[in-house]
Amino acid sequence: MAAGSPVRAVVAGSTGYIGMQCVSLLARHPHVEVVGVLGRSHAGERHCDVVPGSDVTLRIEDTLDTASADVVVAALPHAVAAGHAQQWLSGGATVIDLSADFRLRDPIAYQRWYGIEHPAPALCEEAVYGLVELQRDALCSADLVAVPGCYPTAALLACAPALREGLVAADVVIDAKSGVSGAGRSPQRSMMFAEVNESVHAYGVAGHRHKPEMTEQLSAVAGRDVRVTFVPHLVPMTRGILATAYLRPAAGVTHDTLRAAYERFCAGNPFLRMVAAPPATKSVVGSNTAALHVGWQDGAAIVTVAIDNLIKGAAGQGVQAMNVRFGFDETAALAQTSQWP
Repeated sequence: MAAGSPVRAVVAGSTGYIGMQCVSLLARHPHVEVVGVLGRSHAGERHCDVVPGSDVTLRIEDTLDTASADVVVAALPHAVAAGHAQQWLSGGATVIDLSADFRLRDPIAYQRWYGIEHPAPALCEEAVYGLVELQRDALCSADLVAVPGCYPTAALLACAPALREGLVAADVVIDAKSGVSGAGRSPQRSMMFAEVNESVHAYGVAGHRHKPEMTEQLSAVAGRDVRVTFVPHLVPMTRGILATAYLRPAAGVTHDTLRAAYERFCAGNPFLRMVAAPPATKSVVGSNTAALHVGWQDGAAIVTVAIDNLIKGAAGQGVQAMNVRFGFDETAALAQTSQWP
């Protein structure tokens, strides 16, 4: 990449919900040129003709060849990006992976939770976890970025400030609700309107695949093993996540003490916003903002976080990490809002 030239970006998986958000954000980035949109669906058609709201006229290519790219943004199913990551890296590209392939350090844990042998276990240690608010310095030189899952993003922002300062016990309970776009764009009977409308249900009660990611990251932040109890729920809305973390304060820790820790954490991060009342998901939809509220009930801390699962929980977070990696303003291309789906 020549000095002063735009970063050449290729988006793999460009017609899924996350991929289309990535294309939209990067197409408006002041320092990026989108040079490729890849995907099997609608191959040969113009991106703007098949993705609502897109004004990208590039034709979708049914390939994962990214020879022209400085950065590959991979919004692909689990295990697909891992099978091509070394090729992309060897070609000189930085890889921003939005799947779960490199979020866990241990490839055996990946196999346990995702049901397949890891395609590139040697790269697991090389990847940098892409939650900018916790890994900003490490991301500055990262070649392989593992963008966090949507649920872990909300859960980590809810728990990490308190655990990092040793203000709460290393045993947290997280309740989270997500809109249906979190399940992706591929048709599924369980995601049909008649199945989800006017109904809420828990799932993954015995153990959700995002739990080990939360446990690994929170333990690293706390400097000790953290026990996580996590239960997700599907709610009948299109996008958004609301996570509520129940924390047990250490002796002598007050509501004011805890709130001050979160205020310090938010102060250094442009996309975190402390709010006076528990946030609604609608307040952050379409944005890269995470709204945080620190509550208190009978000596227990209750921290609520609202994010857009497709932006702060996926595409926006990937672009934010890319901005840090390439030395751009962290907020570049992230001031706009997205409304599709």
